[in-house]
Amino acid sequence: MGEKLPHVEPNDTVSDVIGLMVKHNLEEVPVVQDDQVVGVLSDTLFIERRNLSFSTKIKNVVHKGPSVDEDDSIIDVSELLLSSGYRGVPVTSKSGDYIGFLTRKNLTEVIPQLDELKKTTVKEFMTPSPATIQNHEDITKAKAMMEKYDVRVLPVVDNRGTLLGMVGIKDFMKEGFWPMNARMTRQEKGDRTGERESQEIEAQNIMSEPAITIDPDSTIPEAAEKMIEHDISTLVVTKNDEIRGILTRYDLIELLTSFREKKEVYVQINGVKEGPEVYDHMYDLILGFLEKINKVLKPLVLNVHVVSHRQGGTQRKYSVRLRLSTDHGMLYAKEIDWNMMKALDGALDSLKKRIFQKKEKRLDKRRHPKYQKFKSEN
Repeated sequence: MGEKLPHVEPNDTVSDVIGLMVKHNLEEVPVVQDDQVVGVLSDTLFIERRNLSFSTKIKNVVHKGPSVDEDDSIIDVSELLLSSGYRGVPVTSKSGDYIGFLTRKNLTEVIPQLDELKKTTVKEFMTPSPATIQNHEDITKAKAMMEKYDVRVLPVVDNRGTLLGMVGIKDFMKEGFWPMNARMTRQEKGDRTGERESQEIEAQNIMSEPAITIDPDSTIPEAAEKMIEHDISTLVVTKNDEIRGILTRYDLIELLTSFREKKEVYVQINGVKEGPEVYDHMYDLILGFLEKINKVLKPLVLNVHVVSHRQGGTQRKYSVRLRLSTDHGMLYAKEIDWNMMKALDGALDSLKKRIFQKKEKRLDKRRHPKYQKFKSEN
């Protein structure tokens, strides 16, 4: 079980929480009152909320999050973190008292102990061709890119593509920069929050360096050990000094869930601001897709990220990106359309075609004379 991490109380302020997060390198903090869990606060709240004063009481912004029982399994916790989107959950006793906090970091420490993953390589589960930001670009652009691509950190490169470091939400908080409020004047910012001016601050000025890298042919346990050693959540995957992808703690948690045989698939949809009827339509399309591929491979987690772009007036164009975690690794697809449902349907169709193409390649390999000879000899 996770240690009983520092926590805050409802009457503490935003300033208290941010100070605690920076001091202990935390992404989320439990809110506890009289040994009872009131909720969980995430660092993303303080980046996303405009005009949030440092003196704001926590009780005015906290939301009741999930929690786990002390007897729940590691797989139970992994599945809860995936389905809820949280990076940590409070652990409660049978009487409901707060006794600890389990995070993705804690779960990552389990990975090196799993013999089943010793031959699984980083390249099978990394996100290829990640978005990057140049060292001289403004951190306001970095924040916009994080929102667009649904990531917490970005590799920082020079104009030749050489990896220099990493910039992320923790760097914003540590330095006191608030990109979401960059358009406010210095006087307005001082009056409302007291944070530092974020305009014209280059990524290289607040990035963490050096970036920790790993080879795509390294194993998943080796990657987990690097994350633990350096206390980081993201590794940059490189080969011959070229960026090939990124691997995160989230990827490792997805792997943990694969150790339980189950029929359901976790589906996460981000970026959709429309009403419930839109979600119903999306889930109908997704369910049809899952039924078609279920006999080919075992889907584990499907992430759907929607970004809308205003194209003059009120008209919007939608970009839908899919990431499917399966028992055969990661698969990706992207589609753009003026209609969000058409974009989703197109992305799902592209993903389905890739899955069946991979199936044909596996079958072709098995039909190959060398494979048949090897099989007969063994």
